[in-house]
Amino acid sequence: MKEVQIKKTKFNIFTWRNLPPCKEIVKLITASQDSKLSLWNRLIMKIHIHSCRPCQNFLKQLKFLRFALHNHDEKMTDETSSVKLSNEARERMKERLKSSVNQN
Repeated sequence: MKEVQIKKTKFNIFTWRNLPPCKEIVKLITASQDSKLSLWNRLIMKIHIHSCRPCQNFLKQLKFLRFALHNHDEKMTDETSSVKLSNEARERMKERLKSSVNQN
């Protein structure tokens, strides 16, 4: 894996010492895609992302995937889709995904 070069400015060093680590910020970034975060969590997330290139990349990749999946879903029709799920099955899957995210 490629080593990421991050500028060691005073701001970045302060941020890395005083804010949650990337693992916690990734959870906030992921949660922010589905619901609104508290003001405090949004602030912590934005400050961390400002100083952390890997987390910036994670956010960009997550946004790209959501965009691609959203556009793909809009273009799919019953005629072009080989997978057929009932609305009931889709809702069950969504609920299980939500509950598994909330447990972590």
